[in-house]
Amino acid sequence: MSKARIIGKNISFIVLSRIVSMLVSFMLFPFIIGHVGKEVYGVYLIVMSVTGYFGLLDFGVMSALTKYVSEFNGKGDVSGINKIVNASFSFYVIIGGVISLLLFLSSVYFTRFFTVDPANLGVMKNLLIVASLSSIFVWPMSTFRGTIQGLNMWGADVTVNIINQVLLALATFFMLSRGSGIVPLFIVMQALAISGNIILYWLARERTGLRILFPYTDINTFKFIFNFSFFMFLSSLIAVFLYQVHNVIIGYFISMSAVSVYAVAYNLQNYFRVINSTIGGPSWISASQMEGASDYGRQKQLLFKGTKFMSAVFLPLIIIVFIFAEPFINYWMGPSFRESILPARIIILFWLFNGTAELATGMLSAKAVVRQPLMILLAAAVLNVVISISLIKVLGIIAVSIGMAFSMIFVAFPLYLRLALKTLNVSFKEYFSKSIKVNLKLYLFAATLATAVLIWFYPRNFFAVIFEMSVVYGVSLAIYYLKLLEPLERQEVKTALGFNSLAGVFNASK
Repeated sequence: MSKARIIGKNISFIVLSRIVSMLVSFMLFPFIIGHVGKEVYGVYLIVMSVTGYFGLLDFGVMSALTKYVSEFNGKGDVSGINKIVNASFSFYVIIGGVISLLLFLSSVYFTRFFTVDPANLGVMKNLLIVASLSSIFVWPMSTFRGTIQGLNMWGADVTVNIINQVLLALATFFMLSRGSGIVPLFIVMQALAISGNIILYWLARERTGLRILFPYTDINTFKFIFNFSFFMFLSSLIAVFLYQVHNVIIGYFISMSAVSVYAVAYNLQNYFRVINSTIGGPSWISASQMEGASDYGRQKQLLFKGTKFMSAVFLPLIIIVFIFAEPFINYWMGPSFRESILPARIIILFWLFNGTAELATGMLSAKAVVRQPLMILLAAAVLNVVISISLIKVLGIIAVSIGMAFSMIFVAFPLYLRLALKTLNVSFKEYFSKSIKVNLKLYLFAATLATAVLIWFYPRNFFAVIFEMSVVYGVSLAIYYLKLLEPLERQEVKTALGFNSLAGVFNASK
């Protein structure tokens, strides 16, 4: 099988896994809140946020593990694979123990920072204790998920993930329906994660003859890993902070119930983030290959065509959800979550910009431009927090939505795009003309049609919302394909298959 086909197959696996995860999360979110209540679910979200922050102690090792296992696998170097895996496993045993201790201490001092209903103090403490105990096993065993991915065994990884998601969905339904609380459900969730990684260990061992040696003390191997992982650590540090700090701010300044209300808006934008990274990832891979071949002319063409087609698929979806946000949230979560509608619309706005520049900014990594984007992301994160904290007492959860949208639209977007165009030696005029201009008609049509449908056929239930949004989206793309694309471009679209690299669209015209 050719390398291009292997990449396409792996992308298909990733897409399938993310779709299943998103669907399960989407369906369970209102069900869980309906059974445990806003306050308890808010406590759960805060615990998960705290756990996520401790996850930064990974120091980017997972990225290095996946990269070097893949590299040594390509060379047929089983000894190299064993060194990387054993060093990573030993590191994660230590980190798992440290995080376990930190989470246990958090269970003691948690209420000093957050206001929790006395009736839910036990729930909060028990969630942190479960997280503490499971960290001892979850962290070391996660080594084998990275190993499987590095071995390009995405089918196994996705299969285990889908089975876990289905089992979790069933467990959630039956346990909460029968009166079990969030703590037993969290225990099941952690047990499934550990069990899945045990299966992946067995598969990796069957594939490579993997042997785990603990403790592993080869200093040179650790240096080799950390020379790569440090930048990944800094990037993930800022990214997690940028997207997760709002739960902490809301929990501290307002209440746990407000965390749950904001989570509706956050989850909507998070779905866009997953979709955007999924359809943009393959093109980044192709851009890296072109960089290796010094094929800068085709990089530019990929930028133009990739941005044009990617944003044509992605941005109408954002526009439609923005317009349908009110009935969507009301029927999805219920009238008690009306406060989420305006924050959701504010957050969704920044994806109109982020979705347009995704491919351009992704090419910066392909060209090994890493320090400037890190500084831009840091500036956006700082502004985000300053705005959120300054306005939260006045505007409530709307403040954190404004903080995220403003920092991304007015700082991250223009600076990222300017840097990307400068690096690729492309003028903004050329970029706008070839990638954005013709799509503006599509966006206007989608906005007009969505508004008209919402006014004339206001949906009466959630299924009607989904149906009307789907119709507007389908009609918009059909009009774009039939009326706004040139004949050669329509042929390119026909040639493209599923979620394969947008570079395939460009290559088909060659």
